[in-house]
Amino acid sequence: MSLAILAAMIAIGAFAYLRVAPGVSAIPMQWSLRGEVNWSAPRAAAFSVVPGLAIAICAIFAAGGMTAIFAITGSSLLICQIIHILLVRRWAAARQM
Repeated sequence: MSLAILAAMIAIGAFAYLRVAPGVSAIPMQWSLRGEVNWSAPRAAAFSVVPGLAIAICAIFAAGGMTAIFAITGSSLLICQIIHILLVRRWAAARQM
């Protein structure tokens, strides 16, 4: 995984922590098919779990010499992080109505 992707994930996570759903201490991590929140995590954990996972996976791949798949894995995790943040924004907006 390139360091640029990892840096982007950390920056996006920090932005989300500061700007997405301000004032909410528990951020949804999973929704049911009906759109109901299944479980939530503390704010800091919710927005740092994907970058943390990316760092761990990067270390595992590097230790195994599998550096060729860093970009694919990093891009996939970045997309997951962005989707999660967009879902949290939509959830927060619906709560304010």
